[in-house]
Amino acid sequence: MIAATVIGIALIAALAFMGRRQSLNTHTGWSIGNRGMSSLTTFFLQAGAIFTSFTFLGMSGLTVLGGVSATYLPAYLVLGYVGMFLIGPVIWKLGKVFNYHTNADMAGHQFRSPLLGKVVAVVCVVFFMPIVQVQIVGLGTMVSFATGNKSAGTASMVVSTILILLFVAWAGLRGVATVAYFKDVAMVVALVVVLAGVLVSYVGDGGIGGVMDQAQELFTVQSGTGTYGIIWFITSVIVSGIGLGAMTLPESWPAVLSANKSRAVSKNHVMLPLYTLATFIPIVIGFYAARYVVVGDGEENSAILSLAADSLPGWLMGCVLIAGISCAIVPAAHCVLSIATLISSNLVPASTSDHRQLTVGRMAAGLVLLLSLGLSLARPDLMANLYLLTYAGLTQLAPVNILSCTRTTRVNATGLLSGLTVGVVIVIVCTFSGISVWGINPGVLGLLANIAVVVMVSAATPTTSRPEVPERLSPRAVRGFPPVSPGSAGSAPSSYSSRYRASRSRSASPSEVQPDVE
Repeated sequence: MIAATVIGIALIAALAFMGRRQSLNTHTGWSIGNRGMSSLTTFFLQAGAIFTSFTFLGMSGLTVLGGVSATYLPAYLVLGYVGMFLIGPVIWKLGKVFNYHTNADMAGHQFRSPLLGKVVAVVCVVFFMPIVQVQIVGLGTMVSFATGNKSAGTASMVVSTILILLFVAWAGLRGVATVAYFKDVAMVVALVVVLAGVLVSYVGDGGIGGVMDQAQELFTVQSGTGTYGIIWFITSVIVSGIGLGAMTLPESWPAVLSANKSRAVSKNHVMLPLYTLATFIPIVIGFYAARYVVVGDGEENSAILSLAADSLPGWLMGCVLIAGISCAIVPAAHCVLSIATLISSNLVPASTSDHRQLTVGRMAAGLVLLLSLGLSLARPDLMANLYLLTYAGLTQLAPVNILSCTRTTRVNATGLLSGLTVGVVIVIVCTFSGISVWGINPGVLGLLANIAVVVMVSAATPTTSRPEVPERLSPRAVRGFPPVSPGSAGSAPSSYSSRYRASRSRSASPSEVQPDVE
């Protein structure tokens, strides 16, 4: 298994370096692939967000702890993809017309507030950082299990972090996409192999029926307001589904904006719910682990590895580990690239040149990885609470993202900033103080307060006009865009440039970059 670990890391790195294209010499090419990726490529990029080290390790561990409550993952994924189907094409077309790279670009431009864009970028960076550390720690867990040596896991975390930095800096989103093909196929195959091995190994003990008889409490969502109870389940599905559906996760944006046409975005969001069905496999394996594996406190995430090792021959277990390692490295690279794009697009002066943006993005990727690795090694438990904040915190961006896709002038940047601030504060206070309101997910509480503040503050402050929208995008080409009226966003311009600018010009405002949209 040690050899498999080394081979797996080397294979992933080689595939990533092969993904480089000459167009990556520009910031747009590096961060969103020059908006030229096919529907198949963007499908695998988006599918990569489903299978991470949390899905591979954490879902079985969550099943051991909370039983059937772990099914909140496929439930919110399906709901989220419905939302992305509705707003994904809108965001793609707005991004192509106004040259958006991030949700902070869109928020700042649509509501004519650079401050709003910067605040959105900061919220994304802070709340999304824990995801990177989770992937790094997950990688260390798998390697430590394979070698039986904790120091080997630490060394693998360091080596993998260096490789991630190199291929993100060298190949950008194209490199991530190249490895995503391998990772998403390998992961599904590996899970099927593990499930088959477990079913065959324990068929004499009554199969899944025997598991249900011996661990009946795991097959019922707990009542009341306790951890993994029914209120936790419902509110977690709501907050996570809204967060995914409103594209509040930074990693959702490169996959959508990099598509070569809006039809690719729509098609992917129809097919992705079917791919989500594979997430039930680690949940089923988790039920077997709860019944047949003795799991120590804090070791629940290694339950699937223990069960697989008992059910599969060594060489096959090595192949499973390669797939598992790819589930840590590829999502980590995608997350780092998304964060680096936010920093290089929205947290630098507007006059920064394209070449300097690219340099800043690569340097930001290194800084994010270095910080995540340092915290993973020194304080692996430090971001445990922060990880709980990720979806709850990012969901507070849902009003900003959704309203940016409409032509409404009833809300303004002041209202959105106020609501976002209130929502984030509530989430942080509830999470770190341990305050629980009937077991409701803090993200739901924050979002309700967020929306209320947006409405009240916007009603009490002056409205502002929205950017002009090309007639070719309104109303037929983009769902959710009513005809532009003189009283709201003004009349559409009479002419537009005939060719899209491949590289972003920081000397021009987003509204000045207006290519034709086919």
